[in-house]
Amino acid sequence: MDEILKILIVDDDEVDRMALRRLLKSAGVAIEAVETVDCGKAIAILKEQTFDCAFIDYRLPDMTGLELVQVLRGDSVRIPLIILTGQGDEQIAVELMKAGASDYIAKGRLSPEALAQVLRNAIRIHRAEMQMTLAEQQKEQLARQREDFVSRLTHDLRTPLVAADRTLNLFQDGAFGDISPDMQDMLTVMIRSNQNLLHMVNTILEVYRHDAGRKTMSFEPCRLHNLIKEVVQELTPLAQEQGLQMVIDLADQSQDPIAADGMEIRRLLTNLIGNAIKFTDRGSITIRLGRASPSTPNPSLTQPTVAVIEVEDTGSGISPEDQATLFDRFRQGNHKRSGSGLGMYLSRRIVEAHNGTIAVTSTLGQGSLFVIQLPIVQNFAD
Repeated sequence: MDEILKILIVDDDEVDRMALRRLLKSAGVAIEAVETVDCGKAIAILKEQTFDCAFIDYRLPDMTGLELVQVLRGDSVRIPLIILTGQGDEQIAVELMKAGASDYIAKGRLSPEALAQVLRNAIRIHRAEMQMTLAEQQKEQLARQREDFVSRLTHDLRTPLVAADRTLNLFQDGAFGDISPDMQDMLTVMIRSNQNLLHMVNTILEVYRHDAGRKTMSFEPCRLHNLIKEVVQELTPLAQEQGLQMVIDLADQSQDPIAADGMEIRRLLTNLIGNAIKFTDRGSITIRLGRASPSTPNPSLTQPTVAVIEVEDTGSGISPEDQATLFDRFRQGNHKRSGSGLGMYLSRRIVEAHNGTIAVTSTLGQGSLFVIQLPIVQNFAD
């Protein structure tokens, strides 16, 4: 070490303090030493000054080195603390390391090389830990800044989009006077485009909430067949505009619910069924609800069966290459109607938050089948 290290020496024996300084000098370690003879003064000094390391004698007038280490670590003093004792004792060494000492060395085994090695190791480990802590703090700060930015951005975007949606609907309803059929068609296109953009903004916000660990969900008994019926009812007009048939097969009408956040499951269903409509030009969209044994056993689950939701379309299909990354963040397919690449990622995050699985099988030109498995809650009282 070519740098000058600021060292605190806590020892009530002047000869031992002098010997420690000489050993470090002999090892070529440049130090600026501050010395004290008891623990009380050491604690006061460490509150006022910053050191690279402290050498502490085990036996001191007011407390032991072990007790001093416990006090300093309790006060969040993070510098390396190296304990010096008159004799080697493995039990003492274990207690010291548990208390937070950086290292331990018997005075009888001191040599310039041994002392310098212990000092270098302690400082290297300490600085590596500080760098890791700093990196973690910076990561958390960036995450908070990102979340704040996304929240502000989506809020600022949502406000005019919601206002525009209401205004366009008023125009369409004739609140500002009669409109021609051509204007009606154009307003319909504008409303749909505005709603698509609003949906994208909401998806971005939800994704960042999940990624930042700030998503709060409320798990309650949830009847999937009711949710499916509601979502299909809402999206049927969109399918009818494209000449598509909506088919519902709710074979599982059991009273066994799942424990779920109803709003999130609704978001999941809306995303999957809406995507199926979006990428299907002719044919049908089929939604099935059933139950089965889990395809991927989960040791943390005791449920013998899972609820299975299937969304199948007769659309353009997904290539094997795209299927491999379909649920990745910001993954965009090659289809001309592909969006932000966040919808499928958000769907996966919602399913995983419910301790379930989601998978896809697809053939180009023939359509796609999405399969969701969610654990059924047995004897779950509403």
